[in-house]
Amino acid sequence: MTADGGAYQRGGSDDVVPIQRLEDVEQQLIGLKTEFTRMAAENVTANTKLRLLEENDHRHDENIKQIKESTIKMEIQFSAIMAKFDSLETKIFSLLQQANKDSGTERKMWLDFVKYIIGITIGVIVANQFIGR
Repeated sequence: MTADGGAYQRGGSDDVVPIQRLEDVEQQLIGLKTEFTRMAAENVTANTKLRLLEENDHRHDENIKQIKESTIKMEIQFSAIMAKFDSLETKIFSLLQQANKDSGTERKMWLDFVKYIIGITIGVIVANQFIGR
């Protein structure tokens, strides 16, 4: 439009330039359409990968939770086993002390018995020497 409100009048060879420009713009739009299509496909791929990563993350969190629960159970079992070992150790120690006491008492009893037998043997020998002749 002109300053006085009139329209440009074009004709002839001037019409070729805008048609060429339109064709260039159309070619550029086709190129952009191809790029947008490629970017959309990449976006779908990226979203799929992201979804898979989120699922893996969730599975890993579940696995970690199960491992923690198993660890707690193993710690409880370990504590119970160690308590039983401590109890067993105490019982063995008591039995060994009792065996040592019994062994000492039994040894004293045998020594007393041997002394008694020796004493009687000596008494019989002495009595035999004095009475037997």
